Amino acid sequence: LGKIVMDYRNEVPVWKDKIDRADLEMAQYEAEISDLTAQKESASAQSKTIDDEIKKLESLAGDLKAEIDKTKKEMARKGKIVMRREPE
Repeated sequence: LGKIVMDYRNEVPVWKDKIDRADLEMAQYEAEISDLTAQKESASAQSKTIDDEIKKLESLAGDLKAEIDKTKKEMARKGKIVMRREPE
């Protein structure tokens, strides 16, 4: 019985240290996960903003093309020469 008590007294501090280290590591990993989750959400928001800007610019390009075509037709109707510009 004395040997069992002595072994228990010797092992408890070792296990307590291991448990404390494991708790510390777990807290660190949870903090990393939280940080990565925040980064992911930020990237997702940026992606949505960029997608919205692309759609807006595409719409603006379509509007400008329609305006150019309208102007060309008006100038052709008035007999003015419209120079062609090749896209780059």
